[in-house]
Amino acid sequence: MFKNLGYTFEPTYKEKLWMYDPRSEVGKKKMGKQRELLERFLPIKSGKALDVGCGMGISTFALENLGFEVVGIDVQEELVEEAKEIAKEFKYNAEFRVMDGKKLDFPDESFDLVALLGNPLPHLSVYDFDKIVQEAFRVLKPNGVLFLEYADWVKLLHDGYKHVLVEDPFLSFHVSLNTVKGQVERLFINLEKGYFFRVKINVWAPWIVEFILRKAGFDVKTHYLGTFSVVTVGRKPSGV
Repeated sequence: MFKNLGYTFEPTYKEKLWMYDPRSEVGKKKMGKQRELLERFLPIKSGKALDVGCGMGISTFALENLGFEVVGIDVQEELVEEAKEIAKEFKYNAEFRVMDGKKLDFPDESFDLVALLGNPLPHLSVYDFDKIVQEAFRVLKPNGVLFLEYADWVKLLHDGYKHVLVEDPFLSFHVSLNTVKGQVERLFINLEKGYFFRVKINVWAPWIVEFILRKAGFDVKTHYLGTFSVVTVGRKPSGV
């Protein structure tokens, strides 16, 4: 009999924690890719940066390696504590806090850069992301930058989303596409440990991201590198 864990992303983190660990080979490759994207598309090269959804610190350390003074935030306390320990181990100076990107505990115009790296948007509704962008605009200095790395889910679905995937240690099955809420639902099964759970993945595309950034007041430019690699850069105008 399989145990039903309900709607949750938690097992995908627990079973694959190595994917989010800066010390693992996968983590090191992710850090290298993020540094490459930042070097290629980021219009500023130094300053104070806020890493929203920092996890265990892959993106935070990528920013610090480029010369930024970085604060990493995440809503998952366990990951933040892990990031603090890793920073001590490798002598990084980054600061880590448990904080929600929708309600930032920082004064206006505190940062030169706000970054959301590693494709965090599927975890966010349009309404959540809108609040995060508004908060980013508030805490950015004039000419400050909002840097986003994400996947184009609309193109992915159009080009043929696979109904069944082997995502070791899971089998996952496509359940539904809700075009009213903009969500894909998938069922995950762990055959070895005998449990299953569902996830709701929010569907994103560059035009949606650009609209929300422009609505907040950013000047926007998108770099389309492929379905799973899109970079959108928003710049807060001077004199705002």
